[in-house]
Amino acid sequence: MEKEATYVIYTDASFDDFTKIGTYAVIIMQGNKVLKRTAKRCRIQMKSATECEVFAIYQALNIILNRYVKKERRQKFKLRTDSMDAKEFFLKQKHNQKIFLDNLELSNIMKKTYHTLCKKISKKEGSFSLTWIPREANKMAHKWSYIAFERLRGYNEKKEVLLIDKSSFFEILLNGKREQNEIIKYLFYNSDEHKVILKTQKEISNALNMPISKINRNLNNLIELDILEKVKNGKYVILI
Repeated sequence: MEKEATYVIYTDASFDDFTKIGTYAVIIMQGNKVLKRTAKRCRIQMKSATECEVFAIYQALNIILNRYVKKERRQKFKLRTDSMDAKEFFLKQKHNQKIFLDNLELSNIMKKTYHTLCKKISKKEGSFSLTWIPREANKMAHKWSYIAFERLRGYNEKKEVLLIDKSSFFEILLNGKREQNEIIKYLFYNSDEHKVILKTQKEISNALNMPISKINRNLNNLIELDILEKVKNGKYVILI
């Protein structure tokens, strides 16, 4: 067995009280090296900033489960959040705060994911911890969640801050290339009620009769525009 590996994960979120739209960031580090940095819009509508913080932790749990848990080594994962309520959501059996009360299915999935991860890591003689840290110790995740939030901003004639809505997406469609629009249409047509698409790039390439290089390039472009999120190979989520 290889020597023990230690990972430190930072999460944070930004939230707009008026539109109820939020963004989150996950930073995964090993020593002084950043292994992964992701900052995206929450793919479901949130009710509060705390829900965004919980969702950020949930996304970090999924990344760890899908990409970093290894059979051949003992690992320590130390997840850090500056939201005490978000931490208690996962650690306490019952939580007093009104978090995801209108989406109990998602709430249960998130808690189940947390317990699944802890159990899986402990079986390999590793450990997982979820700890609160002050905001000043979480500057990197805070910076990137806010950068993602700022990318959604625009201004109207009154100089009021607005979050980009579906009209901006339709503008992208009007100005986009035919091949990109064909891919977008295919993704919407093949998504389920949760906007999840279970298709590999090869399957999309075969269905649309396009080179896989074009599929890859266009999907990456949609991901950069926060229209699409890649969960893992063969699984994508539409964010609008």
